[in-house]
Amino acid sequence: MNQDPLVWIIDDDDISKYVMKRYLNQLSVNNIVGFPDSLQPLKLIQDNYNFNEKLPDIIFLDLHMPVLNGFQFIKEFQNVAMKIDKNIKIIMLTSSINAEDVEHAKTFPEISDYFIKPIKHRDLSRILNVELKH
Repeated sequence: MNQDPLVWIIDDDDISKYVMKRYLNQLSVNNIVGFPDSLQPLKLIQDNYNFNEKLPDIIFLDLHMPVLNGFQFIKEFQNVAMKIDKNIKIIMLTSSINAEDVEHAKTFPEISDYFIKPIKHRDLSRILNVELKH
């Protein structure tokens, strides 16, 4: 695993972000940035697409958020993704158990995985070990 991966949590639910940060800290991940919506992280990606060190290694993206939801974020991300020389892993998170959301998520190659919130500690551990191997 990357020694000090940069992890972004894009989620409007402060409790979910808090729990994820605690779990990530327990897994020795300390370089974590939380965002309440997807506008600022999208702008950061667009402004820094050629600075790999400023881009996250993995994004935990909530599906249902105000302003831009997770799917809208992915569509905007696709516009800049081909310029990025870094493989950013995106994990979709949602409290929805709607099967249509899961099927829709599978249509985006940028989404590495999909989990129902709250994500379990063991799932986070597996994601970090699998997705961040170099």
